Amino acid sequence: MTSRTERGRGSSCGGVLGTLVVVGAVIVGTVVASPALQLSDLRDAAVDPLHGEPGSGGEGYTFLQTTGSGAPLTWPCDEPVEIVVNPEGAPEGYADLVASAVDRLSTASGFTLEVVGETDDRNFEDRGYGPVLVGWADEEEVSALAGPVAGIGGSSYLAGPGGGGRAVGGMVVVDTEENGGWFSRTEPEAVLVHELVHVLGLGHSEDPTQLMAARNEGQVELGEGDLAGLAALREAACS
Repeated sequence: MTSRTERGRGSSCGGVLGTLVVVGAVIVGTVVASPALQLSDLRDAAVDPLHGEPGSGGEGYTFLQTTGSGAPLTWPCDEPVEIVVNPEGAPEGYADLVASAVDRLSTASGFTLEVVGETDDRNFEDRGYGPVLVGWADEEEVSALAGPVAGIGGSSYLAGPGGGGRAVGGMVVVDTEENGGWFSRTEPEAVLVHELVHVLGLGHSEDPTQLMAARNEGQVELGEGDLAGLAALREAACS
């Protein structure tokens, strides 16, 4: 269960961003818990694989999943979102690339995203509680990367009694084809930031000027709607 960023050929060249077509944004899974909030079985929590939960969010943004009261599911207010990186198949300079994306999103969102180390873990598709895994793979390893898909990502959620919940884990995996070819002319950091925003809990925007738009033909910075959505996630987490 994943969010996907599809590659499309742009008409521009050189250092200009190519067309990104995001064709899905689906939560990895919901961890259903006992009253003691112990992890149990995973179940699909997708509502709308393209745009998040219909009617949720505000102007320029949507939430991937909400509680029974309409609050977005996201990460705890005062806990860092820990990230581990698997370097297998990664492009040259991957550490700086991930660090820059993480720093940008931490500043923009108010959440503390933190790279805590590297790992040999490659369990991208069946994640529960633990750090967010960032890595690179091909379609033979991660079938959801088949075709023109640039990356996938999402979070796992812990659901408790009364309809509440919180994120407890997640992943982002980028197609290794991104390391070369014409698409290497695009801004790879934009792909990472987009997928990490899904990890925090935003769906897609219907506003094409937003980085979280389903179809992005040049946006590399977070837009006003993106920032408003991140602020709404932070407010919900800390209320």
